[in-house]
Amino acid sequence: MKKTLLAGLLGSVLAAPYAVAAPAHDAVSEQQYVADMQTMHRMMNERIEELREYASHEENIIHRNERRFIMVDGREYEVGENNYLYFDIPRPFHNEEMFRHIFGFFNEDWELSLYARGMVAVNRIYGNYDYGNGCLMEYNPSRPFTAADGSKTPFSLEISTCQVDEGRSHQTLRYLGKGTPITHETFGYAQSGDFIPESVALHGDKVYVGNTHSGFSRIDRYDMRTQKALPPITGFTLNGQEETYRIVSDVTEHNGRLFVASLSSNRVDVYDLNNNDEIIMSLGTGVYWGDKFVDALTHPYSVAANDEYVFVADITGKISIYRQSDVTQANHKRAVKHAFFDLPDSNSIYRNIKMEVVANELIVSFDNSKTYVFGIDQIEPGQTLIPAKQIINKSQRRNVFEAQNGTVFTGTSQGKVELFNKGDLQFNEHGIATTPAYEFSTYFNEKLDKEVATKASWDLAANTDTLAMLQDNTILLADMESLKVYVNNAPAWDPAPELDLNAYEVKRKPLLTNEESWESLTQNHEVRVNRLLSGKQRLDSLEIISYAAQRTFDLDVEARFGKTGPWVKLGSISELEPFTSFKLDQTLEDNVYYPTTNDGQSVTVMGLKDVSYMPANLIDIRLTSDTDTFVQKITDLKPNWRLRFGTYSPETHGNWGRITGPYAREWMIMMANFAYIMNSPEFEHIWFNYKETWGQGTSEFFGDAGQVDAPNGNFTAEDYARVYQNFMNRDLIELGVSTIGGGLGGGSVLGIDTWLFYSHYYREGFGILAHEFGHGFGSHDSAYANGNHGFQPLISNMHHMMLLNKTLPYIDDNINAFYTSPRELLHNGIAEHLRVPFPEGHTNWAIEYFKNNPISAK
Repeated sequence: MKKTLLAGLLGSVLAAPYAVAAPAHDAVSEQQYVADMQTMHRMMNERIEELREYASHEENIIHRNERRFIMVDGREYEVGENNYLYFDIPRPFHNEEMFRHIFGFFNEDWELSLYARGMVAVNRIYGNYDYGNGCLMEYNPSRPFTAADGSKTPFSLEISTCQVDEGRSHQTLRYLGKGTPITHETFGYAQSGDFIPESVALHGDKVYVGNTHSGFSRIDRYDMRTQKALPPITGFTLNGQEETYRIVSDVTEHNGRLFVASLSSNRVDVYDLNNNDEIIMSLGTGVYWGDKFVDALTHPYSVAANDEYVFVADITGKISIYRQSDVTQANHKRAVKHAFFDLPDSNSIYRNIKMEVVANELIVSFDNSKTYVFGIDQIEPGQTLIPAKQIINKSQRRNVFEAQNGTVFTGTSQGKVELFNKGDLQFNEHGIATTPAYEFSTYFNEKLDKEVATKASWDLAANTDTLAMLQDNTILLADMESLKVYVNNAPAWDPAPELDLNAYEVKRKPLLTNEESWESLTQNHEVRVNRLLSGKQRLDSLEIISYAAQRTFDLDVEARFGKTGPWVKLGSISELEPFTSFKLDQTLEDNVYYPTTNDGQSVTVMGLKDVSYMPANLIDIRLTSDTDTFVQKITDLKPNWRLRFGTYSPETHGNWGRITGPYAREWMIMMANFAYIMNSPEFEHIWFNYKETWGQGTSEFFGDAGQVDAPNGNFTAEDYARVYQNFMNRDLIELGVSTIGGGLGGGSVLGIDTWLFYSHYYREGFGILAHEFGHGFGSHDSAYANGNHGFQPLISNMHHMMLLNKTLPYIDDNINAFYTSPRELLHNGIAEHLRVPFPEGHTNWAIEYFKNNPISAK
């Protein structure tokens, strides 16, 4: 046992706590943990001695009821006769504020709790409470310990078992909080057309925006601290010559310098941001003619920099490379180029290019998501055009930004922003080969008082706490917030409560009613197909949501923080109404041990008191049941589609009807059944044995190239695996009601005609629905959306099989009773001849195949 009583024995130790990235049991890690403990213990000792010194001066003492107190930064603490600080019982007991007020150097990785009017500190990652043989530190002013030299000390340090035990883990969740939009009004422009931003940069509290307005292009500036616009940079005077801007095409910051590419001024200007934004010099000559391999730039529209080089793309089909050592006032308009990269697509003033240095690579992104990757670790001087080491035609990324700490942000064509940890971003021939650490897709709009989806960003910039996104003609400044989640090998303090949805304070709201407006249906509903029974945990409430069409029973409310980790028990519900949401005053708190579905473990969340908002998708909430088989059929399916109702209308989209309550409810039923089919072991079996089963031993599934052995033609094993995952992970589907005589689909669009909303319980099946779903992946020339081959007839067969054997989640058309809907809410009447069931003994290929080849349940 290594139990150390501190009495000045510490030698050289680390100056700050060490952040553990992953569980490890090796000796090096354990030595690091011990060093951390010693550092924190020394700091705790020094802080207490500092306060003892303060309390030794009588003028600092407050006397009350024969007790002595001192004020520490506005908070009162009792001190004993020996001037040691005493702590009171915290309320609630898990509240750490009184300890952290004194010991501000303990971060959230440390659990601080009361012990005999003192404090015990245990690291949540590698510490434990095994007193006498543990990993903890104590401050006990009431019962001092005896040191080896016989002296008394209130400090104790145990470091014999500092390690990450199996089962324990931790993760940080990062997301976008409140977003502040900067528009033309922010800068005092009279109309939106006066503000045409194409680039953004950050430095300290300042935002720099390249306004490309052809009449008065400039660099607009904004102070995030005061939330006010600053005077714009409209030009400069250097060496007695006045310079203005004609199209500020790009701004970027590196190491306290702002690099400004001016398209029609044929310059890249460099400003000193640490010296009141003073001009340093210009690259290029200021005219488009001259020697393009010496000093002239012709319409430069993108710039990037690192410590060694400045990279400038212009319309001459190349990137000019300058040395940073040449960026001096003496070289104003005369700096000579060092080398060149070959960029043949950079050949027009109408290109939109963003460049960024990421580690030892230069990433060049076009707005059509074509991406060039150049190696920059060794750039030999000369006039030879150095080729890219990678060219990706469709990376699905429009821009890349590397923050000062090495964190990399990418903007996707779909509107998300991805965050990669330092060193993790890698490309392959298809795009980005690595998985981002975080994805940002929403932020909180204070003005609208609701969560809003991010749009595709033309440019990105970030500092420690803020992400700037150029979206349309707006700069969105979003707070980057975080929470820490710890999995403990210790039981929860309390069991999960029974949630009373009938309590007076619970707010109940019906969903998808006949009375709900088209605007509300299209703007206020989004649900994952495998979370039709779910919830949303906010800072101030818990919302339980049912998009199920029937009443459900005996439910457990479970939550998971992020994409991994155990499920946490938030509570239980005896009965839940269909198509209803319930808002309860149930919140999460810092430093509480919440029960998990794994016996003996618990989860603790830290940082809740410091955040302003939690996005709906930060915590995955599901409702499960051990007894309700319907719940089991619709929960945790592999399809993860994000369902929304499209804003289709005949006035704007042609062959469409506006969504109404009956259609919206029936869509939830149909998509649950469709997802159930796609999730089934029967579909998986056929898909991965397609040729031998549905293909009758002769035909493979095929893409738009047709039934040929060529790319996008007959499927290979790799194609089946890839497309299966694409089926399951398809993202947004915008549901609607078509009036074309069948359906419409493609991209995120999925619409079917009125008769299918009730006839799917009978003979019509899901063939047309599958056809339009398939258009999200291929044309009529492919097996995705061909009426005679592939997906459409296969799903129709499987739907009829599962309808007849009654395994689908929904088989009764009286659950929603769409056929009884008010006529004014429908776009066509009900054709009763389509509500006729199959005759007794009906069969098809799927029924016969699985009768002879039964699939065991997984």
